Amino acid sequence: MKRWCLIGLVVCACGGAPGVAPQGHADEHGDEHDDEHRDEPAHAEMPTRVRLSAQVIADAGVKTEAARVEVLAPTVSAAGEIASDPERTAQVAARVDGIVESVEFREGDRVTKGQVLATIRAPGLGGLRADRASLLARAASARSNLARLETLAARNMASQQELAAARAEATVLDAEAGAAGQRLTALGLKAGGTVSVFALRAPLGGFAVDRGVAPGQGVTAEHMVASIVNLDEAWFVARVFEHTLDQVHVGAAVEVQLNAYPRERFLGHIDYIAPRVDPDARTIVARVTLRNRDDKLRLGLFGTALIAAPVDPLAPGQAPRPTLVVSRDAVTDLSGKSVVFVRHADDDFEVHEVTLGGSSPGKVEVLHGLREGELVVTYGVMTLKNVLMKGSLEDDHH
Repeated sequence: MKRWCLIGLVVCACGGAPGVAPQGHADEHGDEHDDEHRDEPAHAEMPTRVRLSAQVIADAGVKTEAARVEVLAPTVSAAGEIASDPERTAQVAARVDGIVESVEFREGDRVTKGQVLATIRAPGLGGLRADRASLLARAASARSNLARLETLAARNMASQQELAAARAEATVLDAEAGAAGQRLTALGLKAGGTVSVFALRAPLGGFAVDRGVAPGQGVTAEHMVASIVNLDEAWFVARVFEHTLDQVHVGAAVEVQLNAYPRERFLGHIDYIAPRVDPDARTIVARVTLRNRDDKLRLGLFGTALIAAPVDPLAPGQAPRPTLVVSRDAVTDLSGKSVVFVRHADDDFEVHEVTLGGSSPGKVEVLHGLREGELVVTYGVMTLKNVLMKGSLEDDHH
């Protein structure tokens, strides 16, 4: 873990977040305070400026973006839930007949690709190896006989019919021996081994959401041992009402808010719209692929998708209205207030309390507290917030 060095933390006793001042920023030296407030303890004020070294800024990957005036896209709201991507899901069968000797995972465990899930004692493995060995021996004999007949045929001492039959037999036996070897390889077994215990391995990494066996249980090759789901990416399956379908298109930006995380948003795009309407609910499925940030996505989590819709300047109530907007990632919560960090030319970062308005996927309207063109931090916000809180705690200890 990197250790970040705080070069300077300036505590501004400005009586509030500087971005709320209607005419520029409040005086950072606190000259506007009344005399009766001068004896208050230092911890009564929250720091409003952070200064970091260039190295810390680089290590934290701090990125900024100018607040700009633009037209927010109207949105369509659709309820839905998190589901798995079938391409990232595996139903793991036993693959051999036998008796389960051990199970190496519990339901809910995170497993890695290639990890042993269970061991199965399978006497039939010996039969597979024996079959292959027998076929190899017969194929070798057939090739030897073919070579002998080819020599005799060259001397007109063997018929062409005998030669053709020997060649066909050698070809068939070679193919059967190869197929027997491939069956062993498909099970991850060495052809020359003698062990009859089969190690069943995970075909992909993810969470084991189901466990279907216990030690001592008899299984067939088709018996399901585990279900594995990789949730690095997951689907949000939104259900769009048919009267809003004309405003929903593949490729549209989407912002998903899950009930489990009311203060967070997950961004994605619609990559599929179902061709069929649910006859009971009168809704159409729209699928959104989401990155699983901080492992927070769980199967079945319910939420709401805000889908960006095209702007129709002629539609009633949809006349374009330019407004000041920032990236959703720039806004964070500080002491119960919505704030952004504004970067100044001297690489100071100043807290601005902001009043938010409407939103569209990935963007939010700022009604008060910010001016067009000011550089707001969009990546590295948590670093600045942590440093700010650390400075406040250190002040409390003095």
